[in-house]
Amino acid sequence: MYQHPTLIKLSQSIIKNKNRYEAHEQIKKEVTKLCSDREFIYEALRGFLSEPKSLHNADYLTIPLLNSGDIIIQINLFCPIRDRAENITHDNIHHHGWRLLTTGVISGDGYETINFKRKSHEVRSGLAVKLEIDEIYRHTKNDIRFIDSFTPHVVFHNDSLSATLAVWSADRIIPSQNIKRLLNRFPQLRRMSVNVLHRLNLNKFFGLNQLKGLYYHPENGEIVETHNYNKPFDGNREEILTCWFKFFEQINFTDADFWVHIKKSAPSEAKPLINKLIKGIAIDDVGIWGNQRRRFSKTQILQAISNSKSNRKLES
Repeated sequence: MYQHPTLIKLSQSIIKNKNRYEAHEQIKKEVTKLCSDREFIYEALRGFLSEPKSLHNADYLTIPLLNSGDIIIQINLFCPIRDRAENITHDNIHHHGWRLLTTGVISGDGYETINFKRKSHEVRSGLAVKLEIDEIYRHTKNDIRFIDSFTPHVVFHNDSLSATLAVWSADRIIPSQNIKRLLNRFPQLRRMSVNVLHRLNLNKFFGLNQLKGLYYHPENGEIVETHNYNKPFDGNREEILTCWFKFFEQINFTDADFWVHIKKSAPSEAKPLINKLIKGIAIDDVGIWGNQRRRFSKTQILQAISNSKSNRKLES
């Protein structure tokens, strides 16, 4: 996969810093700049889209730009839900294990989110998870946000599409991630090795991020862990590509010569979107239908948190 030189430099600044928290603090200005640098974004997208399979593999609301061990840089899309229900979760409440995240808004009006206190998901009473709210806010342009490791949070569907630049790393230096970096040229071998280690329950020994205990949801007035969570995709290819191309429209990534070339090998779902982009015809901002297993309301979540607080008061 093509990796923009600016992103390679950014990733190296994190890799070389033994203090990953300091590294994320130091990249904030650069992330702010990159979110507004259209030429950088265009060039990074050209590199990604020039890979013949990129549009064919559109399963997620993410556009990968760099993947090197624990360092991941990508564009995340936050879209409407097609039935236009309000305050519906984009995904389950979740945390990212040992990953740190620095993120800034590229386009759109950002998104509404709830951040919970770090590791509050570890406080349990029976099946109930005693999450505590740290902050409810809207992530907006020029507001670089940092999310710590093991920090649960939840994002809600927007009224209109928004995009962010997300920079991830481990919260510390993990030797196994250096090995993964060495295997970058052999992605299939890397994936196979990681899957084997997880199946053998050797992920902790080798410092791999956890796969279980990451997701939570409201149920019967409580927050509970989501067992057997499965996220094979965010939507079908038609849904995802419509979101991708709405983003391309938002940032005026409409170079006709480039898109005419890409169209030759594009999947059928992309070709009418490419035509609209070239001709300046508005792309409908319809979003995705969403997965029922990930569909919860802000009211359900806040009520479950309120119930938990009341129970703690009674217990004390």
